[in-house]
This record gives sequence, C-alpha cells and structure tokens, in this order.
Amino acid sequence: MTAETHDIIALQDLRVTCLVGIHPHERITPQPLVVQLKLYFNRKPGHFGLTLAESLDYGFVCGDVAFLLEAAHFQLLETAAEAICATLLMTPPPDRPSIRPDAVKVSIQKPQALGGKAVPVVTVLRHAGEMNYGIEHNDFGHVDILHENQDCGVYLLHIPAGGQIPAHIHKVMGEAEMVMSRGLLLQEQPVDGGIAHLWPLEFIHQYDNPTETTRTILCVNRPKFDPLDEIPVPVPETWPDPRPHRKRFFGLETNLKP
Repeated sequence: MTAETHDIIALQDLRVTCLVGIHPHERITPQPLVVQLKLYFNRKPGHFGLTLAESLDYGFVCGDVAFLLEAAHFQLLETAAEAICATLLMTPPPDRPSIRPDAVKVSIQKPQALGGKAVPVVTVLRHAGEMNYGIEHNDFGHVDILHENQDCGVYLLHIPAGGQIPAHIHKVMGEAEMVMSRGLLLQEQPVDGGIAHLWPLEFIHQYDNPTETTRTILCVNRPKFDPLDEIPVPVPETWPDPRPHRKRFFGLETNLKP
C-alpha cells in the first residue's frame, strides 16, 4: 500500500513509557516503547480532509495509543500491535466523528529489551475488513468488544443520552477508562474528553450522561472483562476522589481544563 493507491496519514516516533514484557522486572519497572503509525484511506483527490470530521485528529490518535499501552500492561509487542490496530480501525465513536481508515500499519520498537545488543521491532498491517468486533448489550447501553487476549480486553462503552453506568467496584480486574468527549459526569462531576482514570481495586465509580447524545468511554480491563467482577454498590454519602488516579491523554492542545 503506497501513496499511489491510498491517502496516508503517518505519525512517527510516538514515545510511551509503560509496563511491557514477560520478565519479572518488566512487570515492575516501566520502559520506553517507540511507535510508528500509518493509517491508509481510499484516495479522494481534491477532497481528502475537507473538514476535521473527514480526516483524523492526530492528538486523538496519539492519545488512544498511549492510553492503550499504559493501561494494558501487555506481555508481548505482538498483542500490543493487534490491540492498537483493532482500536484505530473501529467505527469512529458517535461523539468523536472522523473517517475510518481502510488499513493501519503499526511498528513498535522496544529499545531497552536486549540491553543494547539489538532493538526488537514488531510490525503488523491490518485491514478494516479483517476486523471481527463483538457487541454486548447491557443495562446501561452497549459495549463494542474491540480486542481480547490473555493480558486484557479493550472495549468501547456506549452510554446513551440520559443513561448511567451505576456505582460499582472491581475486586479482581484492573480497569482503566478514558472519556472520549466532554459531557459525561463522573462521581456527579463533569469530566473532560481525553481524561483517563486508572482505577485501584474496589474503587467506587459511576458515570452519568446528562447530554442529548451518546457518549463513549474507551476501557481496558486486565484480565479481560468478567461480568462477575462488575459488582454494584450503593451510592456513597461522599464520593471517593478520582483525581489521584487521573491522567490526561489528549485535549491540552485545545486548552481544556484538566
């Protein structure tokens, strides 16, 4: 696939420090990854990217990839690359419109893996037509199952207008959630798009959607989602403060408040 056959958007040298690898020290100490991305689109001479909704917001793409790598604690670069491709090739969320790539090429380098003897690199090319996404309907809306492996599951949660993910905790699954657009309430307080929370076990959290459009959350569970570990709890008199577990992955370029 070349510029003769496709329009291409490339994002080079995205650097993310995260837990990745199979060795005991790699499960404790974060290390850098360097990611190269190419997104391929059907050629549209004279019309490519007339508006941002007909192209991609580079900040969103970088934020999504960085969030996945930091949240998932992948053991293998191969599964990391598969999860990234599946996420970038999903149908764009209704609250964050863009064009969907026809294919994605991901290369991930792990510079510190072999102590400088060599640099491992994994490269995969995936087409949108190869993706096989699942869907699960539940009490709050529905979930797109983007990717599941032995490490984790990656999901897009859809909360319809007026909907709610009620107060709950997890006792087994690690969970990280990134809000995809402004409009949701977390613990009854507004939360901006691009804000993620990496929840400790047994941390109570609740989302409400008071807006008139569906809002989405990119979610990573470690290991993959287990409905028995989605444990409803009563709404507390005072919500626990989510701010110590918060990190922004996109949005600063638009001067959104953290």
